[in-house]
Amino acid sequence: MIAKEFKSLLENLYNYGLCNYLILHKSNNHIYFGNLLFDKGNMSIHDTGLLKDLSPKLFAPVWNDGLIGMVSQTDKYKWDSLTFYGTEECDVPPNLGATRNTALASAENEYGDNLINFTGTIYRGFKLMLENSFLPVVLLKPIKSKSGEMGLVIADLRTAPLKIDLLITLNYMVVKSIEKFKVLNVDDVKMTDEEFAKHFGTYLP
Repeated sequence: MIAKEFKSLLENLYNYGLCNYLILHKSNNHIYFGNLLFDKGNMSIHDTGLLKDLSPKLFAPVWNDGLIGMVSQTDKYKWDSLTFYGTEECDVPPNLGATRNTALASAENEYGDNLINFTGTIYRGFKLMLENSFLPVVLLKPIKSKSGEMGLVIADLRTAPLKIDLLITLNYMVVKSIEKFKVLNVDDVKMTDEEFAKHFGTYLP
């Protein structure tokens, strides 16, 4: 992907809320962790400085083995937000060991959504990953879905050998980044007819 196309991809994702999620990016001598910013056509990362004293080489596993999905923008679905796809929906097969593949395949939520083949909003995708002890972060690394959409890799920060106190801090930051999007859809409320009558029966005509 040429630079112009990549910038256009980032701008499109940014307009649909990518700026709300944390980006991990590395150069030869610095690791960046923060939010993507666009100002008058110029792209930058607002670095939190949390990882500034760590070697970029430490994060090689995140780029090489950390794939847990991708984020893209599509008009195919009813939600007005970015879309998250699990690894089975990505055009590039993940480089997974048996243990990691088993962990991805068994990751699910209370509604029966499976991470490995998940398709849904980025919020629900991130929530599903966090509930299953993955630590999702966006990489500035293009990837294509099997249905042809271009997007960015979502990787697991836990694949990097980091100290537990730093992982706790990073996990807290990722959780805080999605808390503002907590919305409960009526269809997500599981309730029997008896429970409905108990709670709402007196309000019915």
